[in-house]
Amino acid sequence: MNALIRSFTQNCKYSQPLFVFKKLLPISKPQISTFPSTLDSYSSLPYLDSCRANHGYLIKCGSFECCIDVGKRLLQMYVKSGDFQSAYKVFDEMPMRSNVDVFSVNQTIEDVETAFEKMVELGVFPSVRSLCHVIRDCSESNNFEKGYLVHDYVKQNGFDNHIIVMNSLISMYSKMGRLDLAQQVFDEMVHKDIISWNSLITGYAQNHYWSKVFELFSCLKRAENLVPNVVTFLVLLSTVIHAKETNIGMSIHGQLISIGLYSDVQLGTAVFNMYAKCERLDYAELVFVRDLVSKTLVSWNALIAAYKQNGYDREAADVYEQMVVEPDMKPDSFSFANVLPVYASLRDIKRVKLIHSMIIKLGLDVENDVVLSTAMLDAYGKCSDVKAAAVLFSCAHHANTATWNALIAAYILNGQIKNGMNLFHQMVRSKVSLDSITVVTFCQLGGRMGSLKHADMFHGFSLSKGFSSHLIVGNALIDMYMRCGYTKSAQLFFHGMSIKNIVTWNTMIYGYMEVGCSSTGLRLFQQMRSDTGYKPDSVTIISLLQGSLSISASYLDLFHAYILKYGLASETQVMNSLIDAFAKIGSLEKASSLFMQTDFKRDQSSWNIMIAGYGMNGQGSESGKLFSQMEVNGYTPDAITFTSLLSSCSHCGLIEDGCKFFELMITKYKIQPSLEHWTCIIDMLGRANSLEDAYDVIKSGIYQKSSNCAPLDSVAVWGALLSACRFNMNMEVGEVVGNKLSKMESGNYGYHSLISNLYSSNKKWDEATEIRKVFGDGKVMKKPGLSSVNN
Repeated sequence: MNALIRSFTQNCKYSQPLFVFKKLLPISKPQISTFPSTLDSYSSLPYLDSCRANHGYLIKCGSFECCIDVGKRLLQMYVKSGDFQSAYKVFDEMPMRSNVDVFSVNQTIEDVETAFEKMVELGVFPSVRSLCHVIRDCSESNNFEKGYLVHDYVKQNGFDNHIIVMNSLISMYSKMGRLDLAQQVFDEMVHKDIISWNSLITGYAQNHYWSKVFELFSCLKRAENLVPNVVTFLVLLSTVIHAKETNIGMSIHGQLISIGLYSDVQLGTAVFNMYAKCERLDYAELVFVRDLVSKTLVSWNALIAAYKQNGYDREAADVYEQMVVEPDMKPDSFSFANVLPVYASLRDIKRVKLIHSMIIKLGLDVENDVVLSTAMLDAYGKCSDVKAAAVLFSCAHHANTATWNALIAAYILNGQIKNGMNLFHQMVRSKVSLDSITVVTFCQLGGRMGSLKHADMFHGFSLSKGFSSHLIVGNALIDMYMRCGYTKSAQLFFHGMSIKNIVTWNTMIYGYMEVGCSSTGLRLFQQMRSDTGYKPDSVTIISLLQGSLSISASYLDLFHAYILKYGLASETQVMNSLIDAFAKIGSLEKASSLFMQTDFKRDQSSWNIMIAGYGMNGQGSESGKLFSQMEVNGYTPDAITFTSLLSSCSHCGLIEDGCKFFELMITKYKIQPSLEHWTCIIDMLGRANSLEDAYDVIKSGIYQKSSNCAPLDSVAVWGALLSACRFNMNMEVGEVVGNKLSKMESGNYGYHSLISNLYSSNKKWDEATEIRKVFGDGKVMKKPGLSSVNN
């Protein structure tokens, strides 16, 4: 009987158990364990008379007095049927009723509140557990009025000496945002336990009163016979993250070690997470490697995310690659969505494709996972595989605004302006809701087009859709005007903005420095420091360093002082920009000194910048030595490294070294030569007056054997050879190359000027005059340049 009734109840067939119970009752005496399942069936059916009959049978056979579980089910049966008077009569007769929660039944919050009101009305005292249940439900429904009435009931009926009830009230008021009342309850408590303190600390943390959280923690440490527990420290570490109080976090870390709680897995992970999110990656990495005995997928993902968010893409990729070879460590959709942007930034299309294949192999549902599909689409777009991005978009079953934005951005990034415009119009026609990111993407399109007409049109569109007041959109509009070269329009919009943030100022400063208005950019930087409370961040400094060619070494020394003052020296990107700036103005000794600092955390870019710096300052042999040192230090050179090396050899006339590095790139490091590499080789041979060899390299078709590379027959390569012909006054090769370029770039002033000068140098005045006639006819236009005077 027992198993059959339980089976019916578990499968929600509530009438069958009652039928079986009645039929078998005359021939088989039920066991006590039969009644809970039978009562569950009564609770789910509107048979109040049957409930009472069953109650009577329980009293008759003595099961009610001897089994508390039967009493609880009977109590819940009456509560659910709305017979509160019978319910409270049962409650009064129950043994150990202080441990019984009248409301521990699947009722709505409104039912619980109504039941409590009935209980008060009937003069029945609830148990402490029941009272806590009511308080919790008032908290969940955010019903302050009823919560306050319950609090009043607690005080009037002597429940305020129960710590568990008072703790529940603190939590309730905290969740409602009434910290004044939560503090009042806490202060009125005669006896407090660690839960009381944790409840109030959590309340202040939930309501973003960070300083109060730390103040309460200090008071707790002074309290007698109370020791902070795991929950206390978890709340504190979370608060440190939000308040960005890394020094307090380090102090808490020390306390955890001293009191022996640091071995707790939750706390170890929380300490790691605190350092990672407070951008102290050195400590985060140390905790992760040395202290986290049990590394979970969550902790791996957190370290990858920390590196990614702080711009350390190579390090993020290294952590991911270490994670996937760990035994029993299988990446999830969050791992992939986290690392795809990293490989996108590194332009590593091979890794992006490998991750795509892993996702398919693991059976993850990309088509229905909007976050993952959007991350993959964005990665393909940034790696210039727009076709793959478009295919992913067409396969996405639930493409949202972010998915549309990602594909539009991919088209814009890869110069497919028309496709980007068409997709945007399709997005509008499909009635997909636009967001501020859509408008930001649209502004990027305007910046790419470089036309004031289009820039004004996009500005008008953002106004018509009500997005121009959004700060992120306002910043994008400034950037668009700056990229188009219309600094006055950007300045007008900037001054008209009611709200500005550090990004707004950085965008203006970067724009001025980029177009060569370094003096205006510097004045704006000084204004930001004097008129606002904003401190220069890494983007501010990097923006200022963009104009290093037009600013003096004294300014770079000043920027270095700011970097030290505002604690930015630990950021590799900032230091890379500073080293690059010193190298570009010829202060190679200063650049080298910064690079060699023992506390400088070099990355791949650091080595590339320094190698290029030596080359541009005529120290090609030093570039080669640094390259060897880079290999010894365990760094794998990339395509940019070899571009810097070949450029150095070209500038310094080191043909033999250049050819050696070129061969090394292809054979040892399996890097396919790009257009930049071939241009360096042609330039190098040309500068050494090996023009015939350079011409033969282009004509040989070696480059065209690789299907992965663009053809060598390009304007950039032929242009490099023409410059070399002009430098060496080689008329024979120069004339051939000039004719070739005239057909490829008929409207390019620079190349026509080179050809004309070459003829003049060789006293071929008639040919030079013929070329110049083209200028006079207006067929070739010289683009006006921008000039900036540095004050």
